[in-house]
Amino acid sequence: MIYIIIPNFNGLAHLELCYESLRKQSYKEFRIVLVDNNSSDSSVKFTEESYPEVKILKLNFNTGFSVAVNEGIKYSLGNPDCKYILLLNNDTECDKFFLEELLKGFEDKNTGSVACKMLNFYNRNIIDDAGDFIKRKGSPYARGFGETDTGQYDKEEFIFGACAGAAIYSREVIEKAGYFDEDFFAYYEDVDFSFRMQLCGYKCFYNPKAICYHKRGATTSSKSGFQTMLCEKNLLALRIKNYPALTLIKWFPYFFLIRFVRYYRFYRDHSADLFRSAVKGYFKGISEIPDSFRKRKKIQKLKSVSTEYIESLFK
Repeated sequence: MIYIIIPNFNGLAHLELCYESLRKQSYKEFRIVLVDNNSSDSSVKFTEESYPEVKILKLNFNTGFSVAVNEGIKYSLGNPDCKYILLLNNDTECDKFFLEELLKGFEDKNTGSVACKMLNFYNRNIIDDAGDFIKRKGSPYARGFGETDTGQYDKEEFIFGACAGAAIYSREVIEKAGYFDEDFFAYYEDVDFSFRMQLCGYKCFYNPKAICYHKRGATTSSKSGFQTMLCEKNLLALRIKNYPALTLIKWFPYFFLIRFVRYYRFYRDHSADLFRSAVKGYFKGISEIPDSFRKRKKIQKLKSVSTEYIESLFK
């Protein structure tokens, strides 16, 4: 049984399309869990009245992505029939064979998660995400974002990780690697989880035949100060927690230099406000270094792969 967790905050305009695409799935063994972050619109009422099969978990305030999905994961794992957990954004539409194709990725016993091909909802020959990667000595990125889909990412393969906007995980990998880091209010929490998963010896399989359509930016605004602040804070924590020690030491000077260049470009090409948000995020990340190192101790104890293997995942 697949438990589909949909985090929601004022997503009334998107939910019907998302729900309907799930009702049309060729694979029927699933349950939907809506985790509502105290929406002020009629998301909950609409779901209760129009989609009574959906389990609703109501939170008391906007907890962000990680806390919301963790609540859904905890609920799902409490059910013995839960074998897989799918995280799905409320602003997505799934192809009819989406679930069926995702499950095919678990044919390899080492697979802990499966990534799909996400296409732009409004322009469906444009790629939104064809798997998540980390640049060598750099930052996380969505492969193929903004590119015209000409089949360049139609190869089934093992990759670094899946975008949690539409990603499926085995029950086993979550029980082994743990929940999403709740100190990541939003952004890079899925990359952080994928990193931990890889350290534990599980892999992410990319199946381009599993397709969904995403209204990127429908629930968040790009290039906002808030987003920039969170990305800078979370990136520092992600590296401290997950990078093998030798890799972290070897690449740290480069990390520091690239941040300096990035912040200069923010100031030069965007705005002083964006620059300040980036610097604020970086220093907030520094203030959380003790917590990041405490988490690192637990994570590195689970490491069952070589440093060379982890470095081979960076592109």
